[in-house]
Amino acid sequence: MASSDTRGGYPAWVATGAGFGGTLLGAVAMWFGVQMGARSAVDVPAVTVSVEAPSPSSGASPATGADPTVAEGPTMSADADGLGHPDQLEQLGDPGDSPLVRAVASTRDSVVTLDLAGRVRGAGVVLSDKGLLLTNYHVIEPVLGAQLSSVEAGAGWLTARYANGRARAAKVVATDVDEDLAILQLERDRDDERFAKAPIGRSQDLRLGEQVFAIGAPVGFEATVVTGIVSALDRTGVLANPALPVIQLDAAINFGNSGGPLFNLRGELVGITAARSARGEGIGFAIPIDHVLSFLRALVSQTRGRAGAIGVRFEPEAEVDARIAPLGYRSGLTVAEVESGRPAAAAGLRSGDIIVAIRGRRYDELGGSVADRWAFAQLLIETVRSLLPGETLSLEVIRDGSSGSQLVELELTVEAASVAEQVRIDAEELLGLQLDITVSPPVISALMPGSPVASARDGRMLLRGRIVELFGRKTDDLESLAAGLTKLRSWASGGRRSIAITFELEDGTRVSPNSYPLVF
Repeated sequence: MASSDTRGGYPAWVATGAGFGGTLLGAVAMWFGVQMGARSAVDVPAVTVSVEAPSPSSGASPATGADPTVAEGPTMSADADGLGHPDQLEQLGDPGDSPLVRAVASTRDSVVTLDLAGRVRGAGVVLSDKGLLLTNYHVIEPVLGAQLSSVEAGAGWLTARYANGRARAAKVVATDVDEDLAILQLERDRDDERFAKAPIGRSQDLRLGEQVFAIGAPVGFEATVVTGIVSALDRTGVLANPALPVIQLDAAINFGNSGGPLFNLRGELVGITAARSARGEGIGFAIPIDHVLSFLRALVSQTRGRAGAIGVRFEPEAEVDARIAPLGYRSGLTVAEVESGRPAAAAGLRSGDIIVAIRGRRYDELGGSVADRWAFAQLLIETVRSLLPGETLSLEVIRDGSSGSQLVELELTVEAASVAEQVRIDAEELLGLQLDITVSPPVISALMPGSPVASARDGRMLLRGRIVELFGRKTDDLESLAAGLTKLRSWASGGRRSIAITFELEDGTRVSPNSYPLVF
């Protein structure tokens, strides 16, 4: 179980195992297609709840006007020893039966404990009947070195064990440290062997106060069930990727719960338990299953690694106080341009709208100065970029109308950034350089304020120059530069600080700095 106060540096993407592209993506695509078709009609056990009349001691009066002192339902006469007859006890039903008990019983066979070289590290949940398994990256990270150096060495390290003792070897096929997710494949004794899989729910349907339960191996106690309620939704600043919104729980989450499933009372998978608070008791966090499904969709479509995009340009310099103050807001951001055919336009966002809330949260604490509006813009940009294609983003905007300003709620479906947009994003975040992507190869148009290169003594000499080599390979067009920057992002996520980069300055001079102030 990861603490919410720690973050590690690991390789950003690992793909292992024979035939990864065909085997994993084929399996994921098949599972994903079947699962999407079944999400609206998940096969879960029927839950029957019987309601008894209030007891006399409750003080509640039936709505029918019946005598409140008379209790309806089964009655028992006492024997001489004060106990009821067995046949009368049976009328009361099973005292251990409840929606929670039934949901746990229907899901336990899809949950495994993950054992690495004899040590319990966490849990996982089966997504497909062919043994596709989901867990956290940090649960299986120690095995990656062994598996990468030798498939045989790695395969013996990792064991998935069910509550009844059934065990299978598991192999890591893909991981993503930014999402803290890993996909494993359970070894099958025969080709037609099938595994119990977890029904998939919708985390966007979760409500505050809703009861949920997690299954894991806290401090080594395998197949342990813990329950609690949803304490908060869309909580950010928790995981190593601080922009990733998670579900907050008031459950007894401990080391060993990581990678295990979070279920609702219908027995549907709604999240992957990922962290606990190091500063408090009874506070846990889970990655929403909707986000996990978007991650799998991005794998299949080969858009994983692309930032989210909505097709909007902002104008932080524009004054907004006069328009938002009458509606009680103190901070907002003006929309300067909405690109036709992009998610923002499809959702109805318009030029001139003022964004005042993101995911239902307003940012009045930022204030109304120009610097505050730039901070708002940066926060919104980071939020959008952190989202995967297909995820949704809710915005509240103030819009002028014939009857005055009004508050409008919008929901945008994020798409993957284009290759050109991703080049610009990677250059800003990794190198501190703003690129003009309207020309090829792109030209360095500005230095990102506050970045190390902007503070470097010779940083400004790069203006109007170009990046011509990365990692010893030419970047003489947009596509090759995109490939180099993708590798650089992986390099950066692994904690490395030294890269091979060559610039061609505006006068044609080529420079290859011995070190470059990367922005991590």
